Amino acid sequence: MRFKRIICLALVMALCFGFSASAEQTEKTIFVMAGFDDTEYRTWANNQFFIRMEELTGVSFAYQQYKSLDAWTQAKEQMTAEGEMPDVLFKGALTGAECISLREKGVLIDLKPYLAEYAPNLWAILQQHPEYLSAITLPDGSIAALPYISTLPVQNYIWINTAWLETLHLEEPTTAEEFVNVLTAFLEKDPNKNGKNDEIPLGFMGPFDLKFLAHAFGLIANDYNVFARDGKACFMPLEENYRLFVTWCRDLYQAKLLDQDGFLLSSTLRTVTDSDAAETYGAIITPVAADVFRTTWGQEDYSVMLPLAYEGQRIYRDFAGPLLRGAFAVTCACKDPAAMLQWVDHLYTEEGAILASVGKENVDYLIDGDDTWRMTESARNSSAYYSAETLIDGGATSPGILAEAFQRRFGGGAKLKKMLEKQAQFRGYAEMPFPYYCLTAEQQEQIDALQAEIGLYVDMQLARWVLGEEEISDASFSAFEAHLNDLGLPAFLEFWQSVLDQH
Repeated sequence: MRFKRIICLALVMALCFGFSASAEQTEKTIFVMAGFDDTEYRTWANNQFFIRMEELTGVSFAYQQYKSLDAWTQAKEQMTAEGEMPDVLFKGALTGAECISLREKGVLIDLKPYLAEYAPNLWAILQQHPEYLSAITLPDGSIAALPYISTLPVQNYIWINTAWLETLHLEEPTTAEEFVNVLTAFLEKDPNKNGKNDEIPLGFMGPFDLKFLAHAFGLIANDYNVFARDGKACFMPLEENYRLFVTWCRDLYQAKLLDQDGFLLSSTLRTVTDSDAAETYGAIITPVAADVFRTTWGQEDYSVMLPLAYEGQRIYRDFAGPLLRGAFAVTCACKDPAAMLQWVDHLYTEEGAILASVGKENVDYLIDGDDTWRMTESARNSSAYYSAETLIDGGATSPGILAEAFQRRFGGGAKLKKMLEKQAQFRGYAEMPFPYYCLTAEQQEQIDALQAEIGLYVDMQLARWVLGEEEISDASFSAFEAHLNDLGLPAFLEFWQSVLDQH
């Protein structure tokens, strides 16, 4: 078989030392791992993470690394139970539809029967969080792929300029009213002290970002503008408070408290790379402020703002949730699924998570006397090599967990520690508006066709209202609802209700 190789090692005594010729054969199975990782310069075959994992587990792999997502997607589509396949899919980037399809074709095995015995660390997490177990279980009851689990999931935060707050002697806002007052101060009181009227109180990029502000009116929804309430699939733009939210955003925009270019499609307009440039943003909605403000002040002056309270309660959309699914799977070609589960289970421990994301102690990082850790000089001085050839983080999602407790011990200074604490505090307010679900390819195609029209119309109408191109009135909202119905909203909600009813 082309992909599977059995290496026979002959240990022959050298005749020149006077020993008689002899040979001993030992067999070592080399499993085949395939997956997607387009991280620049990273080659799995010589990556230190895999070398160290082999030292720890004794499991060896040959690698089929795809650096093109299109090529990897095509490779998954072409897999059949009768064909030649890898043993495992690592960084599989498996969608729910792909998991269902590959299970139906007999390509992926059901991992559920193996987890309790051969992946006890992961199994313990799943027992502590039954919602995780439910999320990775397919409609037929099987588990086709394992996830990455993060206790600090990716969020689309509101980052606020704490340096400006300090300059203006302001506290972090806790309500929509306080937020408006802070933004107004950012606009009027020259917090960057350059004598120019160049401050942008709140930056955002399009309707997607803007809808994260709806939490100030008790509203959160998923990418389809849908949320679950008391077992019913609801549509956020038809909620009573949605009109209050839209009106509030219109008022912010008219008062120049919202970025006047926020609805432009290019995000490069707000990217800053010059540390000598004046800070112009008081707050910005984005997953990571440092990705937008690639400057020292972008890393130090911005902090996650806790959600604004509505009627005494704080709620915020959990953007990604703690699970990133489809990271690891075992195919029917594998002769030893137990060994593969034992190998990957190491990544669901703190030790394995550190190895994947930070490296090896005393080689890549050092632990100081105060129990904080720091990168070694060699790792700091060759960050590209360190990331690409030592770690497996980055690129597509790998299986495992976030070593949150260890990350908190990083000796990166008080501001970094405070930021991590703030993100952990934020986690207490974040909720998933709709449960995890898994759609077949046919279901995904069906809902995508509806979303292409309904979702676009919702976003376009939000922009029209905020920009003042259309009046916010009973008549405009009635026309909005009527057009949604014409676009198929009843069928859209019926679809999501059927998905919700499966949980």
